[in-house]
Amino acid sequence: MAKKVKVINEVTVSDTDIKCPGCGATIKFDPSTSNLVCPFCGTTKEIPQPEDGTVIEELDFYTAIQKASVDWGSVKKLIVCANCGGQTLYDVSQISGCCPFCGSTSVMPAAENEKIMAPGAVIPFSVDKEKAEKCFHDFVKKKRYVPKAVKECRLENLTGLYLPFWTFDTDTISSYETLIGFDFTDSKGNRHHEIQSYKGVCNQSFDDVVVYATDKVQNSSIAEVKDFDFDKLVPYSPEYLAGIPAERYTVGLNDGWKRARVQITNNLKKQIGEYEKNRARGDTVDKVQLFTNCYNVKFRYLLAPVYLASYKYGNKVYQVAINGQTGDAYCDTPSNRWIFILILLIALSVVTLPFIIAIIWFMFWSTF
Repeated sequence: MAKKVKVINEVTVSDTDIKCPGCGATIKFDPSTSNLVCPFCGTTKEIPQPEDGTVIEELDFYTAIQKASVDWGSVKKLIVCANCGGQTLYDVSQISGCCPFCGSTSVMPAAENEKIMAPGAVIPFSVDKEKAEKCFHDFVKKKRYVPKAVKECRLENLTGLYLPFWTFDTDTISSYETLIGFDFTDSKGNRHHEIQSYKGVCNQSFDDVVVYATDKVQNSSIAEVKDFDFDKLVPYSPEYLAGIPAERYTVGLNDGWKRARVQITNNLKKQIGEYEKNRARGDTVDKVQLFTNCYNVKFRYLLAPVYLASYKYGNKVYQVAINGQTGDAYCDTPSNRWIFILILLIALSVVTLPFIIAIIWFMFWSTF
């Protein structure tokens, strides 16, 4: 059956078959089977899998504006949170009641007057909600001094969504000057630090320099669980986003490349400094200055899965993040450490008190 193509404010999208053929309800992506499943009647629809050896296209950075796709493959609406500024893409049929990042209900549709670049690849969810909650409890149980009530907490507002990332590949050529320090002791036993300069040229290629593509995040736990296996990327298909929101990038392509350049520069400085220090048999790397030219720059825009949630203990709410691919979980937790230390001190005082009394008694009578 041919797809219906629509144009909404210059963004070309197409109606995919996301309705259940059995009951007409909205079909959603099921991480446990990697298929589309109707939550009402159980009808299953398989997602075509990429053939072995499928290559995820990497776009040339300098022609990105002309070549980047804006076709998400299904009609999307952009929702903006008035509290944290998060920008999340939903299916048109979905109704968003709150922001997945900060939980605020102050959300509103954004103006649809700009092109939103579509991702070229996606890491599908492989962890479902039930397993995600288990991963949270496994993480908490491994932490020490956590109150028992926390280990029995149920997660609130557990929401799966896709987070945006840029990856960059580039070849580089750098001219550099490195200052290497040498420590030595003279004949009189005095310590000295001598610096020598080394110059050279370095050719280095970088593959998949990863940049997190949004700053509109208040859940600090995300930074602890965003180690994804990018080797398991599949070409983007709108079916993977069925029933699952996707955070829109707020760090644009140019800003993403600037951040990648910082990572590349820091990496080059570290490599060059260690190379020259070892080659000269020096003791320290005092400074590395370099001028780097990047060429053959390629990029990918991709989506990776994460669960966000929270739990309440006492009067405080704690944020939780769970990697939707690996199951890695992280959250802050309250601690009983000070209670444990206090009990330990009391126990020590009880044990040592008789000895202290005996010593004082002995010192008192010894003066007579």
